[in-house]
Amino acid sequence: MNDTFGTSSDNNINEMFVSTREALETILPQASEKDIRKCEEQISKADNFDPVLIISANQNWINQHTYAAYQTVMNAFATENLQNRRRDEDSNCIFHFPHLTDLYAVRGNIRGQQQYRNAFFDPNAQPQQEAIGTAWILYNVAVRRSDFAEDDSFFKQ
Repeated sequence: MNDTFGTSSDNNINEMFVSTREALETILPQASEKDIRKCEEQISKADNFDPVLIISANQNWINQHTYAAYQTVMNAFATENLQNRRRDEDSNCIFHFPHLTDLYAVRGNIRGQQQYRNAFFDPNAQPQQEAIGTAWILYNVAVRRSDFAEDDSFFKQ
């Protein structure tokens, strides 16, 4: 099939976008092969162009606040604005949203709740604090192909 820019095919997509596995290996460099496969399977269930939020944990934050506190914040991302459902398949790091506006509405709701304020970096806080993790936004663009980027302001106050 030809289009105005040349030949439209899977080869063009393969050249333009990385594999979902490559994206996950960049986002979660400490993850095991088994965990990458599990994440890849979870992401494959998202519709093309639905935003997927992936949070890579900040171990320094966990050491300071505990793993239980980390899980509490991740549970908030998994369940905020939902009833009796989760958007993370219990992964505590990969969150599927139908629209980007929903993703940022959930972030805003969580950031506005006092119990989660320490998850977000506040440059004016004393003592200096760290964010709970690094946020990445990923989109499936084709079978096993993804576009992704770090949102370096996601966890800032």
